[in-house]
Amino acid sequence: MLRKLLALASVMAVGAGLSILAPSINISSGQIPDARELTVKARDLQLVCPGGVYQSGGASGTKLGSFVPLGTGTVSSRFANPDPTKVSLRKDGSVFAVADPQGVAQQGSMLLNANQIQLVGGSQIAGLTGSACQRPSSEQWLVGGNTDTGRESLLILKNPTAVDARVDLEIFSQGGRVSAAGLTGIAVIAGKTVVLPLSSYAPKSTTLVTHVSSSGGSIASWIQQKTIRGLSASGVDYVSPSIPAAKRLVVPGVFIRGSKDAASLLAANPDFADLKPVLRVFVPGNKPATVTAQIIGASSTTFGTVVRQSVNAGQVADLAIDGLADGDYIALIDSTVPVQASLRLSRTNKTKVPLSDFTWLQAVPGFKAPQAISIPLAGISKLSVFNSSTSRVQTIEVGAGGTYFFANSQATLYANLIVDIDGAVTSIPVLDSKNSGGTVQVRVR
Repeated sequence: MLRKLLALASVMAVGAGLSILAPSINISSGQIPDARELTVKARDLQLVCPGGVYQSGGASGTKLGSFVPLGTGTVSSRFANPDPTKVSLRKDGSVFAVADPQGVAQQGSMLLNANQIQLVGGSQIAGLTGSACQRPSSEQWLVGGNTDTGRESLLILKNPTAVDARVDLEIFSQGGRVSAAGLTGIAVIAGKTVVLPLSSYAPKSTTLVTHVSSSGGSIASWIQQKTIRGLSASGVDYVSPSIPAAKRLVVPGVFIRGSKDAASLLAANPDFADLKPVLRVFVPGNKPATVTAQIIGASSTTFGTVVRQSVNAGQVADLAIDGLADGDYIALIDSTVPVQASLRLSRTNKTKVPLSDFTWLQAVPGFKAPQAISIPLAGISKLSVFNSSTSRVQTIEVGAGGTYFFANSQATLYANLIVDIDGAVTSIPVLDSKNSGGTVQVRVR
């Protein structure tokens, strides 16, 4: 009995000890602290140029899966440093990067703009290429390209960052989304370039739209398209990223030249059908679109036309633009639902070698604030400008090698630069590339 009482006393003593040694917990209630608003600096502006045109088959032209750059292209750029003690520009190959640790520079084309052109001539590839050097991002839509017989479309993926990127592709054609192996998980190593032939995913497709999305490092992308008719190289250019889908799009710079030569060549050989201008439309949503395109002349003697067509959701359609005589035009596109669009423009001259070239004109963003664009050193350059307030179309010839400035405007303006070198043609959009900063709310407890 005594032993049981002693054991019970020990248990009670241990229990009492635990109770004394246990921490005390106070539960209280109150209001959540007010959030503090902090300003987040925008990422430094970076622009990436495509570099030299790629030749398939390596140096010999016969090596399968090999793509070698021909030259480097000629870059025109302008950097307006607001404070040399705090801001600088670094150039590494085809990459321009503003170093702005304190965020004192206002980003946009007035700070930094750059573009590239390259004239190439040979039996396998010939023509004039051009592109605005682009701001890398995690998503691009490329409206253009062709993988039919005699047409080649190469997807160029550049990763200018210090982080590896994983890229996924979606490809759409006249039949809707393309189903193919190898569209996801494409590795683009930091600082490297990957070149992919779109014919591997969508062979013999005359109408293409490619959606590029990346995780990890940000990507710059283009489609390099070339045409060969028989044994003759017949044009090359880049398809640059499209602006977001919208119900109203503007495509300036529809400069028709050599329309009689194009009609003559087409009458003799159907392989010249793509010398006719064509408007490519893609409907990214889940509702069909009714698209109306007005082709408006720049003068009272330049008569345009109107085309109208329905396009199913998730599909791509090419709208033929017939009956345009030589002259300067712009395209105004209205749709019942948001769409993306580009316009293929050809130049034809039977006395030249090559006798044709082409460019993909992209719909461009409107602007009111001051803008700047650098003019290439070679060729004849003309700005095609549309004023949304007056519906006026203006063609402005600009001097080679300078910079053209747009002042503040009450109306929204849209502009493309068209460059011509001895009958070859390319286009460069007027863009205002910038990264967005902003504010975040932080609660400290």
